[in-house]
Amino acid sequence: MSSSGGTETTDDGAAPPYAVVQSPELGRHWVAVRDIVAGEVLLEERPLVVGPKAGSPPVCLTCYAPTAGYKCSKCGWPVCGPRCEAAPVHRDAECPLIDGHYDSRRSAAYCFVMPLRCMLLLHQRDGRRAAEFRSLQSHLDDRLNTPLYRAYAVNVAAFVLDRLGLRSAGYGHNHRSALEAAAVLDTNAFEVRRPGGRKFRAVYGRASMMAHCCTPNTKHVFIGDETDGQPTIRVVAAVPIARGYPITATYTQTLWCTRDRRRHLSAAKCFECACARCADPVELGTHLGSVACGGGQCPGGRATAAGQWLCTTCGRLATDVEAAHALQTVGALSKTRDCAGFERFLERVRDGTMPPLHANHHVTVGVKYALAQLYADRISDLSTKQLENNTDICEQLLRLADVLEPGITRFRGLLLYYLVRGLRQLKRMKHRRNYDEMIKNYTGEAVVILKTEPDLMHLVEQLQ
Repeated sequence: MSSSGGTETTDDGAAPPYAVVQSPELGRHWVAVRDIVAGEVLLEERPLVVGPKAGSPPVCLTCYAPTAGYKCSKCGWPVCGPRCEAAPVHRDAECPLIDGHYDSRRSAAYCFVMPLRCMLLLHQRDGRRAAEFRSLQSHLDDRLNTPLYRAYAVNVAAFVLDRLGLRSAGYGHNHRSALEAAAVLDTNAFEVRRPGGRKFRAVYGRASMMAHCCTPNTKHVFIGDETDGQPTIRVVAAVPIARGYPITATYTQTLWCTRDRRRHLSAAKCFECACARCADPVELGTHLGSVACGGGQCPGGRATAAGQWLCTTCGRLATDVEAAHALQTVGALSKTRDCAGFERFLERVRDGTMPPLHANHHVTVGVKYALAQLYADRISDLSTKQLENNTDICEQLLRLADVLEPGITRFRGLLLYYLVRGLRQLKRMKHRRNYDEMIKNYTGEAVVILKTEPDLMHLVEQLQ
């Protein structure tokens, strides 16, 4: 992601703690111009454009909440009610153009909406926002011959230009500019998740300039009115950042293994990640992509770039079929939210009867995190053994977070919350005072982190 440079200020007029610089490796990106402390807010920015995801189910075109049958009286598309129908984000954008084009049977009914909004933005009076959007990278030439963009050529470009009439209406767009809008979105859009199951996309000009890293030093949250569908992004330093260092975000999932992260980044963002974690076969010592050779008897197995595992101790070669079987097992368990099944899975990993996964393999880590969440939902019904298991799992994942998501991150905050709740229940059942200091320390850190996550603030009350 990148954008144009220039002098910037924060909303209060102060200079931001970063500068936008250029390098051959990272392109345009943020670099700290002074030492930054953990928890410092680096940016708050309103979006350039917001809209539903390409494969969205029926949602309101203003606030993106699942709809209950109300439709816009002018265009017939789903909205929540009169307030959302009259909102400028819909009324002044696509509403006059899309009358009669809603088909609830199409799985990709919404795929053109956000590209259309981008194309309309470029012809609004706000020249600054249009220029900012134009400066964003698209990597269109890298995308044109992919199956997705061949489908976009029909379902987005041809539909918007010819069926909706943008070509004949004099907007100045052509086939390439329509695909360019879609490509800018795919390169730069953030996924926004809000209460009530709302998931949509938003593009931010300055936030898009942060370089990617698979161990990022920032996090971002979304704040603002829950109903206007125009969330402000807040970028927060997760750890101290020294002057002169890049300020980074992640465009993928931290708990994915290197192979999966790099596949996603190559396909979705059109670059090959070469960060320190991706360059290390054992992922900074975490072994998130490693199997344990010989069912745990030879624990030096590690993933290679070719998607195979080569043991550094005995030379044994295996294929990812072994891990694929485990992944299928976990998928079945996830559908049933089966605590006992997850517990048995981890026992089989420990005793070597499950395909030979490392204790920190991403499939195993996913099971541990899912089990911690399930335990939290059923905390008052857990046995002493399960509560002790919860403590072990949370502490193992916190050590992993220290490497992959250090600092005041959402992952760490939730783990601390699950850990504190389990320890409090364990203390009630075992009446042991030696948990007091652990509970106090973990609670203090959890509260600090959770207060930086707007949608998790309600958890703070449960800890105090």
